[in-house]
Amino acid sequence: MLMSFAGAVGTLMAKSRFAEILGAVFGGVGKMLTGKKFPMNIRDMRMVTEELPRHVIENNLLDCYKSLMSVLEDLASKSRTTKMWVDALLKPVFVMMLYVRAEREGDWPLHLHAVKLMLPYFFASGHIN
Repeated sequence: MLMSFAGAVGTLMAKSRFAEILGAVFGGVGKMLTGKKFPMNIRDMRMVTEELPRHVIENNLLDCYKSLMSVLEDLASKSRTTKMWVDALLKPVFVMMLYVRAEREGDWPLHLHAVKLMLPYFFASGHIN
């Protein structure tokens, strides 16, 4: 399921130069964006997701996930490009991390919540199976 979700995020980010960012640092980007090299793909997406909002985190007093998301939503309302990166990359990577946490801890309610958050991305990218 995580491999398919990584492919869905790659499909959503296909026209955004995300592949060029990953290609500057990592090899095999074509397979990564389809979800095939998913352990490396998840790690690389996480690294990009840690770097993108770094200036937001450093310039704001954030104490929890909700405050980070409110600042990101505020920034996304000002720019369409920022909105696309927040909605198509940052949020899905946070969902991936939630899913991995649920799997590692064996937390079934958290697993169901993460899958519920994944479903709109599957349908938006055409990964309905």
